[in-house]
Amino acid sequence: KGRPTKYVLELIELLAMLKVHFKLTYRSLQGFADSFLSKVLPEGKSPDYTLICKRMIQLGKCLPKLPSNRGAIVALDASGMKVYGEGEWKVKVHGRGRPRKWVKVHLAIDVETQEIVAEVVTESKIGDSKMTGSLLDQITERPKRVLADGGYDRREARETIKKRKIEQVIPPPRNAKYRGNNSARDRAIAEIVGLGGDRSLWGKLTGYNMRVLAETMFSRLKRLFGERFFSKTIEKQRIESRIRCYLINKMKVARA
Repeated sequence: KGRPTKYVLELIELLAMLKVHFKLTYRSLQGFADSFLSKVLPEGKSPDYTLICKRMIQLGKCLPKLPSNRGAIVALDASGMKVYGEGEWKVKVHGRGRPRKWVKVHLAIDVETQEIVAEVVTESKIGDSKMTGSLLDQITERPKRVLADGGYDRREARETIKKRKIEQVIPPPRNAKYRGNNSARDRAIAEIVGLGGDRSLWGKLTGYNMRVLAETMFSRLKRLFGERFFSKTIEKQRIESRIRCYLINKMKVARA
């Protein structure tokens, strides 16, 4: 219905990946596209920057999927991405003048291959533990162990992992009480107490210290693509986040 589209969706997907990878504005992206698309397109004209912006929302249907989990251990973590607001230096020197908006990106990392195998973008008020099921549902091959920080020490997250018959390595808080129900949380408390309260040694013995790879992935994402999303709506932010994850996985494969 209406006028038929002139440019295929795969071309819009390619331009979106170029925009994210090189951190271009839409106008800069149009000029960059003109430099090489003018020789291959029939009319010698690349898509207008407004057309690319409008059709970005359609990419949710055709974006490439993340790789399936091939390892036995998965690390979960979440971090905030800025949408708009003042920079850190301005706030530190002159104080906060305008409110800043954030969204939260939840990731699941294959510890063996160090690839992103699951990803969810939510509002900043959504807790880490609430997205445990959404992340594990995206993983085709069920892992044997899940590593997560204290933010996932919630009944909802622990029950979600337990129902999938996956071993959970989540540190309880320092003031956690032993309840005697033989749960994974109780076993972790008993192990830490048995080691004299040395939580660092517990992390090495249980493999929990490998969870740092999830934090490393967030650091890598922010250094490569920046700490903010250029998109202003949650639908486009999810598309942008998926493109970032896809690109960084491709870079990992290329380095290997």
